[in-house]
Amino acid sequence: VIVIKVNLRIFFFFLLFVFSIILLCFAFFFFSPLSLVNNYSTQINCKKDYIKVDLNLNDSTNSYPDIYLENLKDYPVKDCQAIKEGNRRSFRFNLKQFHQCGLTKSKNLLTGLTTYYHRIVLDHLNNTQEFVYFNCTYKSLPKKHHIVKRDLLPEDFVEEELVHFKTDFELTDTLVQQAPEPEVLMQIKQNNEVVTGNLTIVSGTPLLMEIKLNEESAKIYGLKANFLEVGNTLELNETILFNGCTVDPYLFDNFNLTENEYLLAKFRAFKFPDSSYVQFRANVQICLNKCQPTQCSNGQTAYGRRRRRELRPQAYEISLNTLLQVKDQTDNDDNKAIHEELQKHLKDLRVKNLFLKQ
Repeated sequence: VIVIKVNLRIFFFFLLFVFSIILLCFAFFFFSPLSLVNNYSTQINCKKDYIKVDLNLNDSTNSYPDIYLENLKDYPVKDCQAIKEGNRRSFRFNLKQFHQCGLTKSKNLLTGLTTYYHRIVLDHLNNTQEFVYFNCTYKSLPKKHHIVKRDLLPEDFVEEELVHFKTDFELTDTLVQQAPEPEVLMQIKQNNEVVTGNLTIVSGTPLLMEIKLNEESAKIYGLKANFLEVGNTLELNETILFNGCTVDPYLFDNFNLTENEYLLAKFRAFKFPDSSYVQFRANVQICLNKCQPTQCSNGQTAYGRRRRRELRPQAYEISLNTLLQVKDQTDNDDNKAIHEELQKHLKDLRVKNLFLKQ
């Protein structure tokens, strides 16, 4: 009997201990300023012409002093900044100009589904960050088709039986349905460190542009860069990569495939006279396995647009972009010479683009 009483007492204290732990976890989850659930709620509206994201902050003490799009902190374009309305922070993106605020557009070439996505950063008072990922998926409208009336066939007509073999396109369709949707990241690096949008780079600085798939997608898909445009925050846009090949190798080299299956290109930091921001807009296509390289006119091999004889079907077409903040530095003769050479090539790039448009 004594043994039973001791066991019951131990069991009672154990239950009390467990109940106390549950109460502490409940209080921390619902009343801690770090709680993601209690601090804000998110509402995403996917409209035909725009995407609207609302963050309703539940914390009146303003735990998030800065809320902005990833890599666009202090970006001067008002359309890319959060609109403040009391405890609400809202973003509205025009889909016709999705590049403006760094949205990525992913089009599934087999299903016709198009997805736009981005991330919002919330800086916390305790120097931590939280991220809100949002996306909207749209389905393309079916093309109009016509029904052609077929003539009557004779009663003794026997249609020839056809043996059907699966084509590469059908196999691609099957694999893409089973495989995850690829995620593509484009980033700029200096000395193997990622350059963020709020870091200013001196013009002429050697940099690297890296385009890569996430680890899961890289096992299934391959990359190729078709086009790359450079522009400012206004209306100026120039093509610097055309059909997979560089237009000016002094400013921007061809993309090469690394051992880690990344696309990597060397380039020099440059800017346009009327803006300190340079936006790079890439058109990247995703194919199964590896993409065949392109032989450019300068004799180099680039992982750009596929050759005409390559019939391998494409699975996705990705449009993505990144920003670089650049300043000119002409405090000595060497910097002046670099600045003048860059400006000369930018003028030549504009002339070459006139021929490309023709």
